[in-house]
Amino acid sequence: MSKHLYLSFTPEALIFSMLSPQQFGKYLAIGDKKQSSSHAIFVEIDPNIDIEGLQMDVARKRCVPHDNGIPRRSAYISIYRALERIPLSAMGDLHLATRDGVVLTLKQAQYSPRSEQSRFLYQEICPVSPRVVSKLEPKDFCQYVTSENNPLYMPKVVFSDMKLGTLAEDPEYGEAGNIPYPSIDHLRSCLASLNAKPDKMTKIERRGMRPDIIFYMVDRGFYIGDCDAFLYYPMPDEDSLLGEHNRWWNSATKIERY
Repeated sequence: MSKHLYLSFTPEALIFSMLSPQQFGKYLAIGDKKQSSSHAIFVEIDPNIDIEGLQMDVARKRCVPHDNGIPRRSAYISIYRALERIPLSAMGDLHLATRDGVVLTLKQAQYSPRSEQSRFLYQEICPVSPRVVSKLEPKDFCQYVTSENNPLYMPKVVFSDMKLGTLAEDPEYGEAGNIPYPSIDHLRSCLASLNAKPDKMTKIERRGMRPDIIFYMVDRGFYIGDCDAFLYYPMPDEDSLLGEHNRWWNSATKIERY
């Protein structure tokens, strides 16, 4: 049986497993006895990597089948500050598991800046999880929050951009009827405040992440990066979600709606 290495972001943990990504996502989301229910976001890591300060070989040796032949589901390596230790070059596909364990796989793609939009809403996922409004497009936002010149910087960050509709250009009067975020008036205020100070690049809109990311409100996709490197995982377009990924989409929209 092959051994996989996964970096989970919800919560943060580095884990060896004998489960495939589809099986592992289901295991994280609902457990082995289907007694839990939570979303999961994780990325595949080169299983041959060695990380200074972590007992990789010890975990590899533990990642063997149980005495009854059942594959080892998890052999934990780290549950603290794992993201910052792993080079982006070792990261592979990103996987999104809904609360009932259906997994969508996203592959890396070439990123092109989104210069036509003036305001953005970001859901930070790891290592912290506030929701943030910003004037910066995704790559610039990543470089800003991971720069050592920023007094509140993070070494690496995982985040997604969220749909804003017409609020992106007209936060005060834009249509918000189909936007499911709570406290729309507060969101409008935060977006409008970005123009109050020219040097104000970001503002926290919500300090604590809701129990589940609203997968169906993710805009272009997910991002992992630091001040030097940047990975982009685009969401499939609507036709693909409704067709090729219909089972995941039905699960995500059923479970994730408010």
